[in-house]
Amino acid sequence: MRIILWLLLGVLVILALKKKARDMQSRTFQTPPEAAPSSAPSAAPGHAVRDAEDMVSCAHCQLYVPVSEAVLRGELHFCSAAHADQHTH
Repeated sequence: MRIILWLLLGVLVILALKKKARDMQSRTFQTPPEAAPSSAPSAAPGHAVRDAEDMVSCAHCQLYVPVSEAVLRGELHFCSAAHADQHTH
């Protein structure tokens, strides 16, 4: 009787492992739909979705800010005009 129970348990484990492997394989090879409206990031109401932007580090405090918001002095980027004024080189 014990042998039958062990065999049954072994068969259940093998079936569970095969199902898990099949599920993982189907997720791995699935390709996301290109340019589908549902796959695009959704914006919260009142917030616009923006494209990714390069980030630069402030030469004074090392805070990262978007390059469009950075204050440029010479070749150095700063997070604010106050840090640009405080920076002595």
